[in-house]
Amino acid sequence: MKCVRWWQGMLAAMALLLTGPSQAAEERRPRRVAVVVGSNAPAVGRSSLRYAHDDARNMADVLVQVGEFTPKDVRVLLDPEPEELLSAMDAQLGALRGQPGETLLLFYYSGHADEKALYPGGHALPLEELRRRIDTPDATVRVGIIDACRGGGWTRAKGLQPEAPFEVNIPLTLQSEGSIFIASSSGLENAHETSALQGSFFTHHLVAGLRGVADQGSDGEVSVVEAFTYARQLTLRDTALLGEGLQHPSFDMNLRGRSDLPLARVKTSASWVEVKQTTGPLSVILASSGTRVLEVPAGKRSLYVALPPGKYLLVRKESGGTFSREFTLEAGQREVLDEASLEPLQTAQLQRKGPAEEEPPRPRNTLTFSPVLMAALAIYGLEYERALLPELSVFVAPRLSIQNEDASRWSYAQLMLGARYFPFGHAPGGLFLTSRVSGISVSASSPTGQETGQSLIAGLGVGYSLLAWNWLVLSVGVTESYFWTVREGSEVGMTKEGFVTDLQFNLGVAF
Repeated sequence: MKCVRWWQGMLAAMALLLTGPSQAAEERRPRRVAVVVGSNAPAVGRSSLRYAHDDARNMADVLVQVGEFTPKDVRVLLDPEPEELLSAMDAQLGALRGQPGETLLLFYYSGHADEKALYPGGHALPLEELRRRIDTPDATVRVGIIDACRGGGWTRAKGLQPEAPFEVNIPLTLQSEGSIFIASSSGLENAHETSALQGSFFTHHLVAGLRGVADQGSDGEVSVVEAFTYARQLTLRDTALLGEGLQHPSFDMNLRGRSDLPLARVKTSASWVEVKQTTGPLSVILASSGTRVLEVPAGKRSLYVALPPGKYLLVRKESGGTFSREFTLEAGQREVLDEASLEPLQTAQLQRKGPAEEEPPRPRNTLTFSPVLMAALAIYGLEYERALLPELSVFVAPRLSIQNEDASRWSYAQLMLGARYFPFGHAPGGLFLTSRVSGISVSASSPTGQETGQSLIAGLGVGYSLLAWNWLVLSVGVTESYFWTVREGSEVGMTKEGFVTDLQFNLGVAF
């Protein structure tokens, strides 16, 4: 009997050893919830944004992938009304209220804003309404991130805080109470987005930093300060080179118990790479679109970087050329990328594989005032042109001219049909070759009566059409034509056949 009890006790102890620690660890794991907002809708007096939705999705993805947020705890809102946004914040805070242990609420917004309000869905939401929720004690730690113009009203900062060292080798638990406010700009500055990154400068670099590039301790963990410092440095660089003005991200942290907060653990991702860099800088480029995913600053370092499954290029550009390596990352896969494995690459091989950068659609129709000077005769009319292909268009042009000579009145009516081929340019703009046919009817009225005559004209020519501001058309062309009389009028001067050169002008609008 004692043996039986002894074995039962041993089995119970083993079960406790096997299940107890994992359950305890699960209980100690901080509960993290997020509200992530992207708003492309224009505020009054401003244009629509293009990439705020993408910013929000990218932020939500990285929080789930490496931030230890569960998908059900990340609420993504696209162009919400202010009431919907506040309701989502209240619901997430309600889920944390009374939760045992440490908790974290993260709020992210990409869209229009000013120093006093955000504009989700294009409607004003006072910053104080959000700050009141971020300052609530319902969550142990609250993080607010705004990527928008005039972010100084969010952080209440007018510039950057000075550099300072921070301890980053800490476990991914909170152990702090307080709030952190981050903005992509300070004071009255504007924030910028770009098609080159398919998003805003700051969010792009902040997401890249959280994926592991910002890790300064080489421990696979990224803190808030590390991620912000990395995003700030690259945002300053990019806006200096590409933006209309410098963009200074701002930061305000009020934590009790610690000077920093861990926010991402790279090795919790289903797929990640270890980057071994000797000199750098290195870039990781998504092969399907040519979009730069992240950059590793110059210097010798080894980093763990979380990436979604896909095909990528690891690239180093220097004065001596471009060096690269293509790699494919599958779900659940770990890859080691050594800078020494890069090979020389021809520039043409690195051209963008995806869709070209967005351009305004070119017009396909034109309506122009179109006079023709033929010998000493000017015939006036309109022309409608339609682009069938980028290099081919067709047109129709009715024209009319009336002249008085002594006691006679001469009327000229012309209908022209033709096509234009654009070997250089894009219809309706550029250098073109033209072919056309037309019919002319001439009538003469005099005291002795009225006579008419008709001729056909066929010709070939060359010209140039200028398309300005994507709507104004100005063109000129010279055509050599042969005409012959179909029916003569002895008094209207149409008894000859032969070649004639004419000059044609077009001025009008494209749509």
